[in-house]
Amino acid sequence: MSSIIRACLVAIAALVGVAYADAVTPLRETLDRKNISHDLASVNAWKPELPVIHPVSVSAESDIPEYISDMLSFASRYEGLRYRRGGKTPKGFDCSGFTSYVFGQFGLKLNASSAAQYTQGEKVEASDLRPGDLVFFSGRAVSKHRVGHVGMVTDVDADGTFKFIHSSNSQGITVTKSTEPYYSRRYIGARRVR
Repeated sequence: MSSIIRACLVAIAALVGVAYADAVTPLRETLDRKNISHDLASVNAWKPELPVIHPVSVSAESDIPEYISDMLSFASRYEGLRYRRGGKTPKGFDCSGFTSYVFGQFGLKLNASSAAQYTQGEKVEASDLRPGDLVFFSGRAVSKHRVGHVGMVTDVDADGTFKFIHSSNSQGITVTKSTEPYYSRRYIGARRVR
């Protein structure tokens, strides 16, 4: 019985050897020096096709510090709170009391009056306004030379108009559009305090 098994194993080995030789021969032919050097030359000459990368324009939004959205969210909590002349606490705010209180909660000290706040930070052109910028208006007397009111920009539209949150005499803490006639003709300028 062992001689039959031995004979079968020899036959299987012979068949496997023939199949192995048939399979390996083409592989050996492709791996000769000439083919390998040709294949390596083609690999070394290959260059990946990279997409054309155009410079990305940096939007003004990406330059806005992260805390500004928190600041605006904090300010919006007070919407509807009544106006209080000289008010600087959540019991009631005047315009500059409101902006100085909100900025103060984020470690930024603003002066007490709107006119004094207009001297802080850097001047911002109307075309470069961003959320968090302070916007200044003349008071009830329409004089473009004397600051009498301040608010904080919440949104800027593509056309350059903006919305701002402020403490209004008549409505308390509210969000107003810059296109409202009362404010559009009284606009003086903007400052960025960071």
